[in-house]
Amino acid sequence: PYRLADVLAQIDVEIGRLEPRYPRPALRNLKHRLEALSNDQNFRFMFGKAAVDARMDFVTRSLFRLHDTGKPVTILRMAGIPADVVNASVSVLSRLAFDLCVLHRGKQEVLVVCEEAHRYVPADLSLGFNPTRRSIARIAKEGRKYGCYLGIVTQRPAELDPTILSQCSTIFAMRLANERDQQIIRSAISDASASTINFLSSIGNREAIAFGEGVATTMRMRFADLAPHELPAMGARGGEGTGRLEPTLDDMVRRMRA
Repeated sequence: PYRLADVLAQIDVEIGRLEPRYPRPALRNLKHRLEALSNDQNFRFMFGKAAVDARMDFVTRSLFRLHDTGKPVTILRMAGIPADVVNASVSVLSRLAFDLCVLHRGKQEVLVVCEEAHRYVPADLSLGFNPTRRSIARIAKEGRKYGCYLGIVTQRPAELDPTILSQCSTIFAMRLANERDQQIIRSAISDASASTINFLSSIGNREAIAFGEGVATTMRMRFADLAPHELPAMGARGGEGTGRLEPTLDDMVRRMRA
């Protein structure tokens, strides 16, 4: 971080030159605009001294909840946010997670789980947002050294960047009907366990085929059943703990207003 006062001082130096590189009226106009922004109360969080001093405390306590011993999990809901804002947010969050682990020299471990990962690191290099791709790829390639780990969740592994996919040491493959997606999983599993992939298109709900470093051998497993009110999108906003499987009209109106 740098002080805006230093920027204004540099502009004053440029205005005072005998032959400035830019027109003086344009420099004065730029200076006035920056001063107006710095004095605006709406931008106090950005230009105030607390913006620098409290940055890491906000990151560790409020964003990543590193001091929360009960449920140290942060879930960021990106639904309904414009795509360009989502991409920029994911890029910044990924960089913060990596930098935080580097600063702690591996003593603090963070797992970044990226839902719908094919949106952020697609196989087609012309798609997606390059800063987001670089931030996630950095965690995938270098994160293990510093305790920053990456969990990739996607329904279309064939649309995921193969470089990112190749860094995944443990894979949980749930039901996949698309032949192209099955081929991606088949190429990652050992030849001795290749026959297990034949069940991918027919395994049931909450079942998965797990293989890699996290399990001793390739296995077909089933995740534990959850109570109805613990399932995602069930009993939200007023319906928590009620066990209702269908949201009421009031629930949907509350979500829209929120």
